[in-house]
Amino acid sequence: MIVNAYAVLTAFVSLLQLVIGLLVIVSSRGRRPVRPIDDVENRPYLLLMLGCLLLGVNLASWPLLYALMQSYVPSWPGVMCIYGVTRIGEGSVGSAGYLPWLLAIAQCTKPLLVFLGGGWFVLYLVNRAARTAPLMPRLLSGLLPLGVASVVDAVCVGAYLAIPKQEQSLSVGCCTSEISNRSRLLSESLLGSGSHTWLTVALLIVVGGMCLGLLGAIRKSRLDRLYLGGLLAGAIVAIPLGGLFLVEIASPVLLQRPHHCPYDLVVEVPESVLAVVLFAVGSFSVGWAAVAAWLGHVQETRDVLPSLIGRFLFLGFFGYLGSMIMFILECTLS
Repeated sequence: MIVNAYAVLTAFVSLLQLVIGLLVIVSSRGRRPVRPIDDVENRPYLLLMLGCLLLGVNLASWPLLYALMQSYVPSWPGVMCIYGVTRIGEGSVGSAGYLPWLLAIAQCTKPLLVFLGGGWFVLYLVNRAARTAPLMPRLLSGLLPLGVASVVDAVCVGAYLAIPKQEQSLSVGCCTSEISNRSRLLSESLLGSGSHTWLTVALLIVVGGMCLGLLGAIRKSRLDRLYLGGLLAGAIVAIPLGGLFLVEIASPVLLQRPHHCPYDLVVEVPESVLAVVLFAVGSFSVGWAAVAAWLGHVQETRDVLPSLIGRFLFLGFFGYLGSMIMFILECTLS
């Protein structure tokens, strides 16, 4: 077990996640059904407050995980970036053999928690804007999966912190050719040799189409579920394309060497992290707008729903456009 300031802070945040998540699960499963006629008098404000608190803790835990892994880099002589930390314990026969899997699960649950929490918070905003709180039953039901995912994430991170990490010593660092090749999302045989211009063109077409679609939805107030479903499909396609672009195109150009490890960008090109965050905000915002349209559409919310969906669509437009502008400028100036 490696103890430093980031490890202590991560342990504290994970403990908060675990406690609040368990409280949310127990309260959600043990509550009595809330009848619409009694909503105004029997709103479970404490449970909603716990949900908002859990959302904030989950959001803070995502960048904290990568700060923790970055702080672990100097602990091993063969590790040169975060990717090397993710491989500590690989091939070990002891408890350290679970370390890579725990980190992999945590890196998947972090964005899932942000999306689930954001979707729940969107419904909370819609419900709060309505006079009769018509979405209260859906809000309370939505806390259950958020609490379960938070508990799973907290257990994985807590186990990662507790397991000793001295059982495995790396023979090579993450920036050597052997591991550099394994850090690619696709093998060389799938992408082939060359500049992969098709990947850049495909991403620009998809993101450009998303920006035009979002702008059209905002200006013409096209907020029907079918149109939002098309935008959501585009966002789903943009996510893997954006990840491939980051690994295959952006990382070697910004790092100015034939290296495909996006983790190196955190330290060497920190401004590129903002572009990644903007891209994630754009994708998540489209999903949150779709959640509001599909789960928040009831008779009482017809007046407040269009303006709220429009705000999230504008946030998605800003995220996509901002991320592409930043990546283009950074790649051009590198």
